[in-house]
Amino acid sequence: MSTSALLPALFLFILSLDFSIRNSVSEVSSTPLVVNGVLWESVTLPSNFPVKESISSITWLHKGNSVIFIWPKEAKIQVTDPTRKDRLNITESYSLQLNNLTMADAGHYRAQITTPTSPLYTDYNLQIFRRLSNLQVAHHTKLSENSTCEIQLTCSVENPSDNVSFRWEVAGNPFHSEANLSVSWNPKSLNEETYTCIAENPVSNLSFSVSDKSVCKGVINGKNENLDIRWIIIVVVLTCFFQFSTQQTQCPAETVSNLEYASFSSGNTVYVQVTHSNRFSKDTILYQWAFHPFRKPIYSRTTAHNNVM
Repeated sequence: MSTSALLPALFLFILSLDFSIRNSVSEVSSTPLVVNGVLWESVTLPSNFPVKESISSITWLHKGNSVIFIWPKEAKIQVTDPTRKDRLNITESYSLQLNNLTMADAGHYRAQITTPTSPLYTDYNLQIFRRLSNLQVAHHTKLSENSTCEIQLTCSVENPSDNVSFRWEVAGNPFHSEANLSVSWNPKSLNEETYTCIAENPVSNLSFSVSDKSVCKGVINGKNENLDIRWIIIVVVLTCFFQFSTQQTQCPAETVSNLEYASFSSGNTVYVQVTHSNRFSKDTILYQWAFHPFRKPIYSRTTAHNNVM
């Protein structure tokens, strides 16, 4: 085969070799190593440089701009980004360490290595997050008509924009994967469940636990206090009426004569009925109270006009 016939074949071979080299470099660069850093703290971009390879120079770049240049043989380092001069270090393995991180430090980094044979590249994607702080669980409770405590729980953190996710666990097991949780608790039940909210992002996590019984205590106690007050009223009223009917003495509130009363109960409701004959107006006034443990008192007054003889 003549020389003129070999030249096109050789040219095609060189083109294919160049394409394969470029394609392999592109593949390495298309899968950067993801590194997570914490705001105001330090992070290291690890190197995987060939130890046995003779390295002429190493250049670290951030978003295409050189930040530091290294000559390993001369043990010489030059920071090429003066704005970060006091925050960049190189480890013994030529890894890049960044200190006192700011949000501006995030982004694409490349370690470019020059060797006698060929250049090598390693790509990184640095993400920077704040550590989560001040995890709180807010709750809202109310009693339903069947006296069940309905609970609304809400998780929150001080900086929710930093890729934070929330989940709820019960006894260490996953229960719910959102910040808001709705549950209920029966006051008649002896069971008590503890719910744990976990907030996390790529660099930190926090947890906070609450029990259904503890968050319902306020609303249950509030109802019991109202119930106690109602029963006190019943006792006072009945005592006063009893004194008038048996001893004809004066009630602490007012002097009243000719009182008649009756009380009876139906289930959880207590009814008190009082009849008062006013000697001045000759009217008969009927007072009625109905008390239920978890309802407002029902009160009514009826006046019957008597014929004056």
